[in-house]
Amino acid sequence: MRPLHRRRAQRAYSRHDKEQFMPGDIFIHGNPYIDILYKFPCPQRILMVADSSLDFGTAGFGLSEFVQVVRNAGHTVTTAHRSGSGPGLSIAGSYDFATAATAVTVANYDQIWLFAFSTSALQPAEQQRIAQFMRDGGGMFATGDHDTIGAGMGANLPRIRSMRDWASIPMATVDRHDTVLEPGADGIKQFNDQADAIPQRMFPVFFSNGGDPFVASTWAVHPVLRHSSGAVDYLPDHPHESRCLAPTPVAGNFAGIEEWPAPSAGGARIAPVVVAVSMSAGRFIVSGAPTSSGTKPPVYPRSFGAISAYDGDPAGAGRIVCDATWHHFVNINLNGSGAGNDPSTGLPRTGLYAGGMPTPEYQKIRSYYLNTVRWLAPIGRRYCWPFLTAAAIRYDYEIAELRLPLPHPCPWDPLLKLGRVVEEVLLARAGPGALADLVDGMLATAGRGSGLAELLDSARVRGEAKEGGAPSLLPLQDLRRAVAGTLVNLLAAKLPEDEQKLASLMRDHDGLAIDAIAESLQAVEGVIVEYLGKALEASAAQLQSLRAQSVKAGKPVQRPTRPGAKPGKALKQTKPAKPAAKAGKTSR
Repeated sequence: MRPLHRRRAQRAYSRHDKEQFMPGDIFIHGNPYIDILYKFPCPQRILMVADSSLDFGTAGFGLSEFVQVVRNAGHTVTTAHRSGSGPGLSIAGSYDFATAATAVTVANYDQIWLFAFSTSALQPAEQQRIAQFMRDGGGMFATGDHDTIGAGMGANLPRIRSMRDWASIPMATVDRHDTVLEPGADGIKQFNDQADAIPQRMFPVFFSNGGDPFVASTWAVHPVLRHSSGAVDYLPDHPHESRCLAPTPVAGNFAGIEEWPAPSAGGARIAPVVVAVSMSAGRFIVSGAPTSSGTKPPVYPRSFGAISAYDGDPAGAGRIVCDATWHHFVNINLNGSGAGNDPSTGLPRTGLYAGGMPTPEYQKIRSYYLNTVRWLAPIGRRYCWPFLTAAAIRYDYEIAELRLPLPHPCPWDPLLKLGRVVEEVLLARAGPGALADLVDGMLATAGRGSGLAELLDSARVRGEAKEGGAPSLLPLQDLRRAVAGTLVNLLAAKLPEDEQKLASLMRDHDGLAIDAIAESLQAVEGVIVEYLGKALEASAAQLQSLRAQSVKAGKPVQRPTRPGAKPGKALKQTKPAKPAAKAGKTSR
């Protein structure tokens, strides 16, 4: 990297100065090479459907702010409404999943996001169309609110119907889920405190990558909650949310498809997981509540699932994310729209903004939005992220010190050294777990069904850890470092230092991405096989030595002898003298 560009790259950076999507705004702005890479996002084709009182406008129950965050990241968002009402629609009229002019298939959309309010059930033809989309690998997101709000769509779709509670959590009683834990600036707990700048603290679940449980790098949050700080740990708050669940899969069909398909390679049916937990502990609400008195009683403190996720990859099915409430996405909770004035200032509430800028907590919440879009991408539409991430690392100033490219294929020792630096860059920019995400993306692109995928796939490793299986003795994290390092090294040879040439080459980045990932996996596979072969041969020889030369057969150290005694004779053990009799006692 030229000195001028090194200086640019070493400027302090802000993670939040604008919305990026490759892969989040995690690399230094001002690096000219990375700026070029950012012009080639990883766009997803997303269909977002709302119903009843929800819409895509700017009012309190509108989704305009959330949609803009996703669009600013480079994605194509098509909006529709089941009754055709409200502003901001891409598709006019009442939307029907079964008869839509643009068919609801993976050929036209990568993901469907459902923001459900109505209890009016989907028609059987709509159920079947969406179910087939899910079975064909399309990603799904679904949310509602308390009670049966949203059950019309959510409770009538396979897997989604049991990954979230669509019926039982009330709105007004002590049994509700209230996450508005802190009163507003005036010290009084009011309903509209959900629209202040204080979000709820959420608790992400950490999962093992199969390593030593007492080593920090073994643990990371689910990919939808990745963040450079370690995890997304905030959500907008609301006085009555529902809950997300992790049901046990069972055999059977729903809406014309097998509801919980088994992995293609055999094994147990894939179960969803709860990836985030919220606390319900709200105090008495003194005013503004949607009840006859305007008040609500306090609730008994308890936790509940805030986000659940299903990874259908092993079964060839689409991924799913469910959320406890669409109040984590609507304007009233994000920017304060429709919440009236702040009693402490007399000015309109501004939600999760301070001085006109998103709060640090809101920036984390936006990462959850974009991480979810990324994670829901179908298998055949993920290759862009590992490629662009590795390309950005190739131009990172920390990597520049290594004077790449190294030989390709690269021998194990220098490759592992490179892989460790790649991991450090990812850890600083995207947080724990990002290395596994990168490798998983590569394997999904060009390594499906391979022994390498069987060994390193993080979902499989997490499953084995959960079932109590014996951990692998192989250095899995080192193998991941080698895989990532190989791709970065290959891109150092393929991507030029000249900015104009890089921009020209990136015009066909789809083909370049797939070819580079495939080539790097083939190369590193040989390096890993050679390394493990030598290591296992050495280990086998050591094991053979242990078996052949037992401790019992070895020669013990010669025992010491008493002066004057013959060599080889053991010292005789002398009995201790009996204690003297106490005065005044007669011994027999």
